Amino acid sequence: MIIGVGVDVVSISRVRKAVERHGESFLNRVFTERELEHCFQSGYPYERLAARFAAKEAVFKAIGHASRSRLGWKGVEIEAGGSGARVVMSKPLTSILREKGARNILISLSHDRTSDVAIAVAVLLA
Repeated sequence: MIIGVGVDVVSISRVRKAVERHGESFLNRVFTERELEHCFQSGYPYERLAARFAAKEAVFKAIGHASRSRLGWKGVEIEAGGSGARVVMSKPLTSILREKGARNILISLSHDRTSDVAIAVAVLLA
């Protein structure tokens, strides 16, 4: 059963500008070490960063924005997998899901350099 859905769209160039303007302070505030490693080992770091930013926002929307302050940006980690991305289930996130009656979060990411857009959808499952 679906308990919540979140979607977010992010401008890739906006993320690039944030990195250029704020550098490490922006990156280290929003992304985990593993996320940064994954994004910067590719030829498309800004596209991947924007998709993960959108994914974090989508998760916050799916679980409710009040939970955002309990988690913070790094409390939602997006991990790359062989068959797509997944949300890393940290203890705080697992606790919030339990409170909501959810067991899992499915996530889907996409980006398109031509249109300067990254998008993510998160679905909370019972």
